[in-house]
Amino acid sequence: MDTVIPRTDAQAATSTATPDERFIGEKLLDLNRGVVNRRVYCDEEIYERELERIFHRCWLLLGHDTMIRNSGDYFTTFMGEDPVIVWRDTRGKVRAYLNNCPHRGNRVCLYDEGRAASMTCSYHGWTFTTDGALTGVPFFNEAYRAELPREELGLVEVPKVVSFHGLIFANWDANAPSLEEYLGDLAWYLERLYGDLEILPGVQKWRIVANWKFYCDNFSGDHYHSPTSHLSAILLRRMVSEQQEFEEQRQGAFEIQIPPGHSIAGVHTSTIQSENDLARAERMGPAVVEYVKDHQRRRAELFRDTPAKPNRWSHGLCFPNIALQGGGSFGGSNLFVCHPKGPGLTETWAFYLIDPEAPTDAKRAIAKDHAKGQGPAGLIGLDDGENYERMVANYRSPMHRKVASRFDMLLGHEGDYPGQEEWHKAGLPGHIGPRYSEYDQRQFYRYWAELMDVQA
Repeated sequence: MDTVIPRTDAQAATSTATPDERFIGEKLLDLNRGVVNRRVYCDEEIYERELERIFHRCWLLLGHDTMIRNSGDYFTTFMGEDPVIVWRDTRGKVRAYLNNCPHRGNRVCLYDEGRAASMTCSYHGWTFTTDGALTGVPFFNEAYRAELPREELGLVEVPKVVSFHGLIFANWDANAPSLEEYLGDLAWYLERLYGDLEILPGVQKWRIVANWKFYCDNFSGDHYHSPTSHLSAILLRRMVSEQQEFEEQRQGAFEIQIPPGHSIAGVHTSTIQSENDLARAERMGPAVVEYVKDHQRRRAELFRDTPAKPNRWSHGLCFPNIALQGGGSFGGSNLFVCHPKGPGLTETWAFYLIDPEAPTDAKRAIAKDHAKGQGPAGLIGLDDGENYERMVANYRSPMHRKVASRFDMLLGHEGDYPGQEEWHKAGLPGHIGPRYSEYDQRQFYRYWAELMDVQA
């Protein structure tokens, strides 16, 4: 891919001048300097290449097993911009198909979710069963003289579909590495932080006028924006006292980068979250107290062989587009899938997972917390979306595109963090760094560059 941006006459005339640190020059990325050219967020050619080299080659999240509990259950979603049907067949196997009739390309399934033994295209009536086979062709003898090769015209099936502790992943690349190899150490965290959960009914969906990478690199480890972007929410909800903030920072509120481009960010290993959850449960009644104590016992068992005990994390990312959030007995575990809809548009789908053992009162409290937080009308999500949209508006102008986006925080100081000797982090996989850093984001773009065949 051509990574050189043609210079204007004005740039060429001043090319011998001292380089201005605010500009990146002709490269798309220079991660040795920690800068990214804003063209990567708004260029149509780059976006089309992402669809092919990233969204057709990486493992993507489709949904959760509890969304299709029985044979015939289905839901529809996207892999990149490809619409797909996720359908449990008559033998109980989860399968995924391109939502496309091989006849003329109409969508076979028109609904978000449901249950069906077969699906019929609304255009010409071709019918397909749960194994993807074409079984019904109107006027087969009259129109085709019984010569249509129906066995070759089934639904196009996604070659790799895997359920990992309830999370359904898929990959268009039949030669891709296994899901476990792709996840690396992130699998260790997903198993412990998302295992044995069920999904709350319904998927929240909303669109943001923003490139998909804004949302994802923010979730990969950007704590720097929180005191500014979310100040009103912090003051309104009084999320933490000054003493609690100090204790969490001292005992461990750190970022964990996981090769090749994953992360778990804002990890807390202190006992503060557990204490707060128990205090909240006591205000809700004996049944909730019993549940919280049991939940904490089960969580402790998951980390019995790990000296450090993560009990909350603020956000994280499974590359390329799965944002993670949650923790604690009331935190649930949120998953946000950022579906690209063009260089400047993202459709975010929010899945809220919850402990099936939680009593009704606790489930209601968790659902309300989701709605008030990162959701489309929450106190947190709106702040981020407005920032992204203002950035996109700026990037439409030629001068804004020439200014580099900076990711150079603590560049050259990886591993050298004052106070880290007090962090409770023993036994946790991954590269551990401080809350305020852009190391996770640099690794996100480094892997992006590798997949895009771009020099970083």
